[in-house]
Amino acid sequence: MKVILLKDIKGLGRRYEEKNVSDGHAINFLIPKKLAAPATGAVAGQIKSLKESEQKHKEADQSKLRAHMQTLAGTEVVVITKANEKNHLFAALTPEKLSEILMKEKGIELDPDCIETDPIKELGTFNIRVRVENEKETHFTLIVKTK
Repeated sequence: MKVILLKDIKGLGRRYEEKNVSDGHAINFLIPKKLAAPATGAVAGQIKSLKESEQKHKEADQSKLRAHMQTLAGTEVVVITKANEKNHLFAALTPEKLSEILMKEKGIELDPDCIETDPIKELGTFNIRVRVENEKETHFTLIVKTK
């Protein structure tokens, strides 16, 4: 049976790909769990239009991301936080927090998964690497100070 995948399925295929699977697998597993839809005329047309609109959004996001990556290259971000007498932070700076800080301070939207660093737990200056799937990587300097 031909189906169109609605989600990425490990070992089977990527979202919106048309695959030929056994009838039992499609009827008993993929379709009831909304992982795939039968590749019939009406459904195929709807999914094709969804794929095209998603592709347009993805291209727009990629161009915005490229601009953010260029802005971020060589940028210094200063974070002022509380630390104890041994220069250990009371709250670690995780990629999620760094993403929020970049949005608030510089107006740069970045997925926390793109920020490649271990949680920062002490004061100092850090070189943070940012890598996006298909794009090249860039770095920014994070300066963590205390009040």
